[in-house]
Amino acid sequence: MILSKAAEEKMTRAKYPSLSAHSMAGAAAMMPHVGMNLEHNSKTWTIIKTLASGPFSEVFEAMDADTREHFAMKTEKEVGTIRPVLKLDVFVLRMLQSRNPIGFPRIYDAGRTDNFKYVVMQLVGPDLSKLRRSLPDKKFSLITALRVCAQTLDRIETLHDMGWLCRDIKAPNFAIGLGDEAGIVFMLDFGFARRFIDNNGNHVRPRAAAAILGTIHYAPIASHYGREQSRRDDLESWFYMCVELVAGPLPWSHLDSRRQHQLICECKQFARKGGRHQFLKDCPLEFSDILSMIDSLKYYDRPNYRLISAQIEKAIDRLKLDRYAPFDWQVDNGKILERAAVIGDLGESHLLSVKLREARKKLEATEPIDIST
Repeated sequence: MILSKAAEEKMTRAKYPSLSAHSMAGAAAMMPHVGMNLEHNSKTWTIIKTLASGPFSEVFEAMDADTREHFAMKTEKEVGTIRPVLKLDVFVLRMLQSRNPIGFPRIYDAGRTDNFKYVVMQLVGPDLSKLRRSLPDKKFSLITALRVCAQTLDRIETLHDMGWLCRDIKAPNFAIGLGDEAGIVFMLDFGFARRFIDNNGNHVRPRAAAAILGTIHYAPIASHYGREQSRRDDLESWFYMCVELVAGPLPWSHLDSRRQHQLICECKQFARKGGRHQFLKDCPLEFSDILSMIDSLKYYDRPNYRLISAQIEKAIDRLKLDRYAPFDWQVDNGKILERAAVIGDLGESHLLSVKLREARKKLEATEPIDIST
């Protein structure tokens, strides 16, 4: 669920009527910011730059003052957050980290001050949405897209087998690694996750009604109708993401998620019927079979991830694609990565040229930070 800053602040005032605008502003001023040294838990973190920003939380690039290594730092306000999610995010990542799976960022530190909670984790590269929108045709080459689809499916299977649903599968919640891990796709952000296996190992029963969660453009049809989500629904959201990576923007991407969510639902339903050919016309033939597999699943079913993955492999073989080819972001001397680093969130890409010029000027005027010692 995405709220504008004004809307979320309005909800905060309603929930905390005694919280004055002055108090909210004061709390905001105490949040981490670029240039700040955060000293906590016997560690000193230097905030280098902002990676992502929201009304009540931010993600920064931070440097360990002792080792000069760079990490990501995610922060959340202690007061005024409508739906605190950082604690859940950390809990799920720590559970995953205990199994040491590939494609999930490692946590290095976590704590809280009087004003905010924070977690320090592995720094990763641009997310899939920014990478896709950095390409001229706003879509990946077919082999890159299919390999990314396979990797993201594997991450979802890992999460599901730990007993958790994501409930917010979308391209911005997957990012590529850095350096030697540039070919690995990492799964991020578990603030909407929900445990679907109880302590006895049984699948929990669906609630009579459930709130619409996640991002409407990727949300499963069940969510539009207020029904409980299951593993099937995570895969439905994953499928919309895959179509976007292969073919470009979804047919309903231009619709307003707040005012036209029912029309978005109708578009998804039409994509199963008369609009199926048009919806999948730029995708491999195997995508129609994958959609049928997902739609055939019932609430309690465990998806056959291997069979779905086999359909992706089948498409690669049938189309004679090179599954060992470099990814799109590895073959252009870093131009896609440069664009993705400044493109901004969805809807802000019109500022790309200006941001690129500013970033290059700043880079030319600044001595690089030595992190070798």
